[in-house]
Amino acid sequence: MTNIVLLKNPSIPTDPYDIKFSSENYTPRFIPLLTHGHVDKQSTIAYLQSREFSQVGIFIITSQRAVEILRECIDELDESTKVEIFKKTGYTVGPATFKILREVGFSDVRGGEDAGNGAKLAGIVMEDVQDKSEPMIFFTGEIRKDIIPRALIGQGYNLSERVIYKTSGRDDVVEKFNTVKNQGGWLVFFSPQGTETFVDYLKEGQNRQKWKIASIGPTTETYLLENGITPEVVAAKPAPNSLFDAIVKIDNSIENVCSF
Repeated sequence: MTNIVLLKNPSIPTDPYDIKFSSENYTPRFIPLLTHGHVDKQSTIAYLQSREFSQVGIFIITSQRAVEILRECIDELDESTKVEIFKKTGYTVGPATFKILREVGFSDVRGGEDAGNGAKLAGIVMEDVQDKSEPMIFFTGEIRKDIIPRALIGQGYNLSERVIYKTSGRDDVVEKFNTVKNQGGWLVFFSPQGTETFVDYLKEGQNRQKWKIASIGPTTETYLLENGITPEVVAAKPAPNSLFDAIVKIDNSIENVCSF
């Protein structure tokens, strides 16, 4: 079994990367980088029950953490309010967040695997929504890129933002990595956020011996390269199957060389 350390908080209730790699002769281990929490849970619940939100037919949400925070708030609503909320159209980035939104109860979810980043998602929204005056809400965190708001508002769309969660970095990332450091395997970076101290630690060559580096996408790859770390692989899409395909290709090539 090959170790694969996933530098991310595991998705709740199940994590698709854990499921994929556990079934493929790998041993996944999570090292959470961030802690997440509500900015103001009662305020978010009140908004979901408000007349203002009842008039919004489209929402955008791009973070798994934002979806989890949203789900916790929806769980506290009465059934009739939930029914109305689940009728709304949701736009999201990546297959994992798409899947979680469907599990929450939304039936009309768009983007997902077809939207690998914010720019692509904004393009999909603009193709779908012909009436620019239609109100839309972007559920987001305190720290976020402005690609989607800039694109949509810049084109005259009626988009508002609501910050529903906050994020802070953990100070035990290096400590947790040291418990498995000598075992070797794969280190997977999913985002630059929260990795600054850990990246500095890896720059000391002996700390990444026995470990190969994987990036979930080009943005994270650029961040790693700028910090002097060259990943062995970059997933073609931010999805479990794509990441697995990239990693197993390298592992199989190494096994073939060693067999001669």
